[in-house]
Amino acid sequence: MIVILGAGLAGLSTAYHLKKAGCRAWAVYEREERPGGLCRSESLDGFTFDYTGHFLHLRTPEMARLADRLLGRELARVARSSWIFSQGVFTRYPFQTNTCGLPVETVKEILLGYIQARYERVDVPREPAEPCGLAEPRRSFERWVYETFGPGIARHFMIPYNDKLWGVHPRFLTTEWMGRYVPPAPIEQVIEGALSDQTSSVGYNAFFRYPRRGGIETLVRALAARVGPIHVGAEAVAIDPRRRRVSFADGSRADYEALVTTLPLPELVARLERAPQGIRAAGARLRWSSLFAVYLGLRCDRTEGRQWVYVPERRYNFYRVGCFSNAARSMAPRGQSALWAEVSFNAARPLDRAAARRQALEGLKEAGFLGSRRDIAVEWLQEIPYAYVTYDAEHRRATRAILRYLERHGIHSIGRYGRWEYSSMEDALLQGRAIAERLLAERGANRNA
Repeated sequence: MIVILGAGLAGLSTAYHLKKAGCRAWAVYEREERPGGLCRSESLDGFTFDYTGHFLHLRTPEMARLADRLLGRELARVARSSWIFSQGVFTRYPFQTNTCGLPVETVKEILLGYIQARYERVDVPREPAEPCGLAEPRRSFERWVYETFGPGIARHFMIPYNDKLWGVHPRFLTTEWMGRYVPPAPIEQVIEGALSDQTSSVGYNAFFRYPRRGGIETLVRALAARVGPIHVGAEAVAIDPRRRRVSFADGSRADYEALVTTLPLPELVARLERAPQGIRAAGARLRWSSLFAVYLGLRCDRTEGRQWVYVPERRYNFYRVGCFSNAARSMAPRGQSALWAEVSFNAARPLDRAAARRQALEGLKEAGFLGSRRDIAVEWLQEIPYAYVTYDAEHRRATRAILRYLERHGIHSIGRYGRWEYSSMEDALLQGRAIAERLLAERGANRNA
């Protein structure tokens, strides 16, 4: 029996691909009362809110075909409208190639700094960074930013934005997470984007797919329907790697031949019975930041079609503002809008919920997204744990040790939080397919042995 813990996209994809291949010896367990994990949506008085931004950026033909099979014409292709709000103006994303519209002195600083980084040595300033208990990596994201983009782009966007997003100063982050998430900046585009407004889409997410109605959970429901029965309300509280057994909060148990889990890695380690001290120590070294989200259903629409906006300035407590109803009009009543704002917090930067809410509303008003509080028809507040994995100096060594131990005991940890990584919804689907294929291949090899 293959036991799957977690009915988010990674877990559902695993079950879907096992079933598609004809395998029936599997079961999915989900601790919540409905599947989806963080890929869920809530409807309140005519407004629909996803659990913050969940837009499908599909790079592979296989996952594009899967999405089309699941939703067909109900899955729209949407051109990205993403922006940065700083110094009182909106500029296009990505910042490094779209500085037209910023104050002239700022643009000058950015261009000269970029040219300096390209042709000269750039010194990284030792600006104050709040204590966070982390060691500086050998090559930090902060250093990479200064040496790649120069001090202007670093100071006006890259450093303050990522500090707010990760909840950790970039001096303490490695570059392992970047991959496709930090678009390149050829000098021609940097100069052209400083001189004129560029409408061409740059980056990994120039287009995305999104359900026409119902929010991102529409995709989950379609996938779950193809999977079949799911054990909901089933929280795994202990895992015995030697006996290959999972114990649940209601006293039930499930024995497994192989275990696929999407639990956040720190929670998984905490549930392992008789795990070596070194593995528990590695689990204790994992760091993350959580997310406080303010969702607003507004009686007006002040977004001008923008789907999400990055906010680097420290004067605002949120790092991103988004508008669901600019991805699909059905997410809000006609002429109204469904917004969200994201605030990062962690052990070193604890959350004061009331203050964070107040500051978010004040910031949204100052930035022009909110006219007055009388515009608010619906308000919903949410805290999401494990929103962003911290890629500090300990990340790679700790995760490798844990994942290798798990593999030796037939436990396959996948998904954004199971792999303890920064990844997308498509990555979760791909990992589910990959582990299903691997388990089927191993079963076939065992039968033929």
